[in-house]
Amino acid sequence: MEKAYNESDRQQLVYSARRGWLNDPNGLCYFNGAYHLFHQHNPYSSAWEAMHWNHAVSTDLVHWQELGTVLAPDETGAVWSGGAVVDTHNTSGLGENNGIPPILLFYTAAGSVHTQGIAFSTDGGATFRRYDRNPVIGPLTQDKERDPAVIWDDKAGVWRLMLYLGDKSREFALFQSDDLLAWQETSRLTIPGGRECPDMLMMTDEVTGARQVIVLEANGNYLAGSFDGGRFVAANSGRFFQRSETGRGIYAGQTFKNIPDDRIVYLAWQQDFVRNKVFSQSMTMPVELRLRQGALLAQPVPELKVLRCEEDTGCHELCFATGGETRYLTIYGNDIAFDGMAREVRIGAAKLRYPASGTLHWRLFVDRNTMTLFEDEGRLWYGCAIHRWANTPLIGYVKPQNLEIHHLRSIWQ
Repeated sequence: MEKAYNESDRQQLVYSARRGWLNDPNGLCYFNGAYHLFHQHNPYSSAWEAMHWNHAVSTDLVHWQELGTVLAPDETGAVWSGGAVVDTHNTSGLGENNGIPPILLFYTAAGSVHTQGIAFSTDGGATFRRYDRNPVIGPLTQDKERDPAVIWDDKAGVWRLMLYLGDKSREFALFQSDDLLAWQETSRLTIPGGRECPDMLMMTDEVTGARQVIVLEANGNYLAGSFDGGRFVAANSGRFFQRSETGRGIYAGQTFKNIPDDRIVYLAWQQDFVRNKVFSQSMTMPVELRLRQGALLAQPVPELKVLRCEEDTGCHELCFATGGETRYLTIYGNDIAFDGMAREVRIGAAKLRYPASGTLHWRLFVDRNTMTLFEDEGRLWYGCAIHRWANTPLIGYVKPQNLEIHHLRSIWQ
């Protein structure tokens, strides 16, 4: 393992940047056998400032190779969050007739005013350049509108873009386009509890077979419904992850676009303390999303099982079950209570409602700086930053029944 990825403050089960500050994942997409992860990045400091887009790739969603900066601030401002499109049929006309579809990155140019721009690649994501007719959406609200997300609406035969309009209104605007370059606003909507970093995806309900549109935002709140012309009509709502009361939890994720076979994989920023002056923050584990009777479920991708090993590495996956009783668990000095009477999990100050009655099966991932809890059917997902107390064991004196412990090797090996 490289020393640069084995520092004591470095997460070992999830992606982090080699140097500098990291936050929102951006432009997630799959192309030609590789998953492309772009993200907000300050390469010069472990604090948030002067946002760039950094780039990493993976063939398995587990092991990542960092490639470096693809977009840096310019005269239009810092480069804030956005999404990606693999323009398979070259509807934008930005392709070069070389048999490689262009990959378009939609981003917010965060200057004195906020506008939305495009950068694109014609060599499969190796290099990107800005579109020479930016912005494709000009200033709208003077409230730091940001974070464009784009999908193809196959029913209507148009591209749709969703944009956060700022903290004053907490509204999101919907736009449509035939060519990814010229955009017309069609409607506005709100997501209860919603703020910034929207995403849109098409999913098939595994029970009803209905095809639905999901719109979601940074805090994990979502609406499930359909497009009616340029309007979104909601049928269900929910929240597919829970956030830490400290503000250091799962935030601002999006899904990888263009994955084959309708697979939906979501990745978010795992907020953390700033622990040193060289690098800070990480991504979450990638999770697979499913839709069941209008409810969005999140489970760790099965590829993560490749990390299981025999050696005690200090990173672990714990599998266990709880019922109507109360069970206590202490992980490196961090207390968790599974209260069957109150039907809740308590982690620090956080209180998480049980997703169902009866016996529940859990998977708890322990990294160097975080704990991430999943209910096995995907009905609860929670991540939080932790401190490991000195001279404390992995598990305290009380252990859940039927506990399985899997040690996990580093993704950097």
